[in-house]
Amino acid sequence: MARTRTAPTTLPNLRLKIRVNGRHPWFYRKMVQKPDTPLPAGSPVAVRDRDGTWVGTGFYNPRAELALRMFADEPVPDVPGHLLAQLQRAVALREQVLRLPEVTDGYRLVHAEGDGFPGFVLDRLGTALVGQVSSLGMLQQLEPLGEWLLRTYPGSQLALLADREWSEREGMPKLPRPNLQPTTVREHGLSYHVAPAQGHKTGFFADQRDHRLRVRQLAKGRSVLDLCCNSGGFALSAVAGGAAKVVAADLDEAMVAATQHNAERNRLRLTAVHGDAFDLLRAAEAGAHDLIVLDPPKWVQHKDEVEAGLARYFDLNRLGLEKVARSGLLVTCSCSGSVSEERFLRMLRDAAAAARRDVRLLQVAGAGPDHPVALECPETRYLKVAFLQVR
Repeated sequence: MARTRTAPTTLPNLRLKIRVNGRHPWFYRKMVQKPDTPLPAGSPVAVRDRDGTWVGTGFYNPRAELALRMFADEPVPDVPGHLLAQLQRAVALREQVLRLPEVTDGYRLVHAEGDGFPGFVLDRLGTALVGQVSSLGMLQQLEPLGEWLLRTYPGSQLALLADREWSEREGMPKLPRPNLQPTTVREHGLSYHVAPAQGHKTGFFADQRDHRLRVRQLAKGRSVLDLCCNSGGFALSAVAGGAAKVVAADLDEAMVAATQHNAERNRLRLTAVHGDAFDLLRAAEAGAHDLIVLDPPKWVQHKDEVEAGLARYFDLNRLGLEKVARSGLLVTCSCSGSVSEERFLRMLRDAAAAARRDVRLLQVAGAGPDHPVALECPETRYLKVAFLQVR
């Protein structure tokens, strides 16, 4: 049945070159008709498709390849008011529905299109609120949202990051480098020293919270090797779960120091070492560890890097499967959104065959529910975590 809603009259109209059948929120420049009157980059627009059917409201940036990002399928005459209401709903989901503050003060408050904010994520990390923006349209709307956040979380530090490559694509102005005070994130009884807006992502991997807890539940009596450990989340969880021995390693010396510091502040004993994950696995004695965690950084930034990235994931997982003890567990992750879950699992199947190990998939999961996935935008499901057992 055709949609009959009326487009808002207060926003400029934009027409697509294509007929829209689905609800995916992204439209590339080649799909969009050039408006008769030039519009400022980042403008909110009312969108119709080629046939004149109402599509929704989005941000238009003619200089970007991803020229149109939808944020509503309804008329939005008051964009700031709409976004503020969306932010309030996003906070209510985390704090009233999921009740995350009962177990942690480190969680995602806004997850891009999953919460109706194209190109914008926001993490709460203890006393810090750290956002990342990759959309000029969203950047231009953030000031009143920031003011509401500071009223809602009094005494918090607020920082905004922008990826350099996305800034160039979108034509965003250079943002000042944030200089926030260190903070502490508590999670399931453990505490982590966090330098917000520094290092990877926003400064802390809130997306792995549920999987850290799962490793804690599986670790009792095991010898654990946590590779690409970052600040030691999986390693600390394993010690807290009663692991017999835990070794955590990272190629970044600062992360090794952070892991050791976090272990000491929680009065937990582990060995933190500096080293490359591939080298450490090659040197490891086969069967010495019966729980190995592989959580490498984002190896695939763009779709044209998928094959090279998958080859790297294959090599790492083949080594992990070769070295883990019989009946042992391998927890392996990918945060590369361009690698689908199907391709990730296919790579693991090939790695198991190459390692000549009989492997069972116990569980495959994504980020926690504070990273909601928009069903119409599968790109919002970027994290893959597979729990494997070698028989």
